[in-house]
Amino acid sequence: MSLPTELTVRADGAISFFEMRRIKLRSEWIDDGIFPLDRYGNEVAMTPYPSGKMLTAPMEDSAGRTSEPFLFELAAGEHTLSFLSNDGDCEISEIILRAPTSVPEYEKHTAEGDKLIVIEAERMTSRDSSDIRGAGEFNALLSPYDVNSRKINFLDGASFDEAGDSVTYNITVPEDGYYQLGLYYRQGVKSDFPVFLDVMLDGAFRSAAQQKLQLYYSPDYSLYTATDAQGEPQSVYLSAGEHKLTLRINCEILTPVYEGIDRMLSEINGLSLEVVRLTGGITTDTYRDYNITGYIPELQSVLLSWADKCDELLSLMRPYSKSGMIGAFANLTICASQLRALAEKPEELPTRLNELSSGTSSVARMLATQLQEMETNDLSIDQIYLYQKDAALPEKVGFMEGLALGAQRFAASFSAQDYSVSSGDKGHLQVWMARSRQYVEIIQNMIDAEFTPKTGIEVDISIMPDAQKLVLANAAGNAPDVVLSVQYVIPSYLDIRGALYDLTKFEDFGEVAQRFSSGLFIPYILEDGVYALPETINFWVLFYRKDIFDALSIPVPDSMEEALLILPELQRRNMNFYFPTAGMVGTKVFPGTLPLILQSGGSIYDKTVGNTTLDSETSLAGFRALTELFTIYDMPVDVPAPGFYQQFRDGTLPIGIADLATYNLLLNAAPELDGLWDIALFPGLTNESGEVERWTTGGAETCGIFSTTDKPDESWEFLKWWTSAETQAEFGNTLQSTYGNEYIWPTANTEAFAQLPLQASHKRVIIEQSKWMTEAPWVLGTYMLERELSNAYISVVVEGMDARRAIDTAVKRINRETFRKLEEFGYYKDGKMLKDFMTPTDELIKRITEKYNVENGEAKDK
Repeated sequence: MSLPTELTVRADGAISFFEMRRIKLRSEWIDDGIFPLDRYGNEVAMTPYPSGKMLTAPMEDSAGRTSEPFLFELAAGEHTLSFLSNDGDCEISEIILRAPTSVPEYEKHTAEGDKLIVIEAERMTSRDSSDIRGAGEFNALLSPYDVNSRKINFLDGASFDEAGDSVTYNITVPEDGYYQLGLYYRQGVKSDFPVFLDVMLDGAFRSAAQQKLQLYYSPDYSLYTATDAQGEPQSVYLSAGEHKLTLRINCEILTPVYEGIDRMLSEINGLSLEVVRLTGGITTDTYRDYNITGYIPELQSVLLSWADKCDELLSLMRPYSKSGMIGAFANLTICASQLRALAEKPEELPTRLNELSSGTSSVARMLATQLQEMETNDLSIDQIYLYQKDAALPEKVGFMEGLALGAQRFAASFSAQDYSVSSGDKGHLQVWMARSRQYVEIIQNMIDAEFTPKTGIEVDISIMPDAQKLVLANAAGNAPDVVLSVQYVIPSYLDIRGALYDLTKFEDFGEVAQRFSSGLFIPYILEDGVYALPETINFWVLFYRKDIFDALSIPVPDSMEEALLILPELQRRNMNFYFPTAGMVGTKVFPGTLPLILQSGGSIYDKTVGNTTLDSETSLAGFRALTELFTIYDMPVDVPAPGFYQQFRDGTLPIGIADLATYNLLLNAAPELDGLWDIALFPGLTNESGEVERWTTGGAETCGIFSTTDKPDESWEFLKWWTSAETQAEFGNTLQSTYGNEYIWPTANTEAFAQLPLQASHKRVIIEQSKWMTEAPWVLGTYMLERELSNAYISVVVEGMDARRAIDTAVKRINRETFRKLEEFGYYKDGKMLKDFMTPTDELIKRITEKYNVENGEAKDK
């Protein structure tokens, strides 16, 4: 589990202050100390694992806005401390209450001598987050470097990035004495502003000078030497022997800015709601005058006070800038100017509300962006030096040598074809994967370490050149044996052309199929065959702001009917409900248009493919339910980029239905909402028996075997291994612990999903929603059905057409294209069906799995 344990701490039954609600206990992560090599000789990042040691951790701010442990005020006598685990688990062996400690002031000493200790920053002894990792670049300035193979040669700033992140190194000091500290680093995100770094030795500060070292903007690697208040190199005494050096990112300097922006955002949202309340929500009529200052007489002074606050926050940061012009806080300067412009004509605020709170360039949006940018530190380190004043630091390559090495690397790049289709051994099982190198490296290493030793089957993983050219590759005889991570609709284009192997031919297919929700197989079914397995899912759930719903005492809706009941309460406060079609640019695809049709009991085809059933009464009822969300209930029709994610952060869309992409963004790119949002099941339509139907789509990526393979049994053995709960859970955990929490692997294997490093309560919701996942039957002409259903939606919602008329128009075009494709593939000719094209359903999967279970049970009984 890569997530930290989260606790709520109470003293005498009460939460002393807000931060005590969510205390995160970071683990200690270690590795084996040796970078593994892939089969091409390139080093890959090590996968860390918990040390398992008992750790001493202070109770401190989980957001990293303060670097000192929290203080509890306790009267003399008996007290009770209680700890509630919100997520994760831990063992507590001891609780220590102690008085605050002070750090001694720095005393200047000269680091006499010529001793040098060089630490490769990528070779950490431990770190407090599994995300923190080394990375490799073909950069001759970095150490180590090789023109032919990639070396892990720096601490990756994309992972050593958040407040509180720390890394620790074991060092051996050759002799007693004073030593200076140097770093060869890169910091390219905070223009004209430093990243602050704490340096601890043996777990403690030797002096106050080791706190908040300032590493300024440097887009290229450069040398930094830690200095004292006078700008002279500072030194620290080290005795001969073993020591621990810890580097920790410190953002405490930024705390006043964080708090000031948080407060302003809350006040801006409050003012916006008040303006909307006074104007009745009509804020775009330029011909209407509002006596807004009569109702809010302090409006102008409030706007000016916010502008002054922006200037004040900027002035607090200016001492840390070398030039005084801080590019990292440019948004504050723009916000101050925009607020003063609004204050010049406060009576126009209702018609200019988008400049204050709701527009893409509004003050609120820029302040939120400022918060997000402040969270990013991106500090990359190549080497760390502890050295005495006469020591010679390692020389970096000069311009000419670097030019020569660059030319060598350029030449070598033509022969290096790592993980390319052409580099595979034809005697091995050939597997193409439609993902980036990070994914391919991990799976190839797992294959070499686990699958091949167990089965004896040699496998070459290649990065797929173009998933859209699989049909051509098959026709040319260049298709792989197995394909992974292709979009879920692609098998429907391949199986109809005979390019994929029917997986039901394998005796144990019925066992393997039970790993997944049966509805995910529908796009892979052709007649009585199944031609692919689900690999990943794209779940659709309800997102809501807990803080807003608690403040307004609004219940979280369990059904679409309940969602409609809370709409008036939201809309009178200029808030609304987000439905996913609003975020779909151009075509409104099935994940947006199909759920309410399915929940109404509708369908898009009858038992056989031919005339679409979109015009049936049940399907039409679902289509009407969808379009009326916008035409009657006034949900937003269009939510432009950055979409629901940003407006969810702003609070203007505090509730909505969204998918994995939004979930990932909120987890990893909305730090100000940490603990303020949650997810729930899709609020579907209620059927006649009172049950909420929650049907949604859920397909993402899939995997299959090509029919041209001469190794079908080996291919099936590989797919069984790859889609197993053990392999999927290991891959998901390895991916996330190696490359960061944003690398979520949404495996379609339900058992494996429960083992992913995600919040336990969220996993329960997603797994429950996965029981309602199904997919559209992607058959001949379905692409036209999806397009015309989208056109019908636009005709009704945007153009005001009647739903029945829009569907009737769409049905004519869909049927025409469907029969054209049926004729192309020999199912239809001269106005007659030559043979039925059965509509795929998950009943086939249920029959196969039930038969397997019966036969397997009978075999066991015998």
